[in-house]
Amino acid sequence: MLKNNSIILFSILAFVNFAQALQMDIIGACDPVALLSTSVELKDNEATTLGDLTVKVLNQNHIPFKGSAEGISQIYDSPTGDQALEVLSTSQMRAYGWCVHVDQDEPYEMPDKVIITNKVQKITWFYAYSFYDAGDWKDFCTAAWKERSLPYCKNP
Repeated sequence: MLKNNSIILFSILAFVNFAQALQMDIIGACDPVALLSTSVELKDNEATTLGDLTVKVLNQNHIPFKGSAEGISQIYDSPTGDQALEVLSTSQMRAYGWCVHVDQDEPYEMPDKVIITNKVQKITWFYAYSFYDAGDWKDFCTAAWKERSLPYCKNP
């Protein structure tokens, strides 16, 4: 009897699409603690884009955002436009926006071009800045919470 049950169990398992969970975090401007940390399941043979998956997760969790699968410009009412620029001097500034890491690597393509499969373990969106110094852009995608210089980060 045990042998027959084992054969049936292995036969069923051969036809099941297993799901693999990945973690998606959203980290804001002022603190390294995630504003959202959620688990997302992808089936073994499922693939999607980073952009489509991000929009889906934001919508499912009722997170206010502006953007699309092609790119995210705002999450949780984060500063955009002129409000996202921090002028430090006549030759220096920080420009803020959303960056993303896929398994701790920064993709060099727009989110709608990055393919996500069940092999990905973690996606981290984080509010960040790039530093402009006398005509040169430096320090791309530095987490904003490390600097905490935005005015609203100084409020207790």
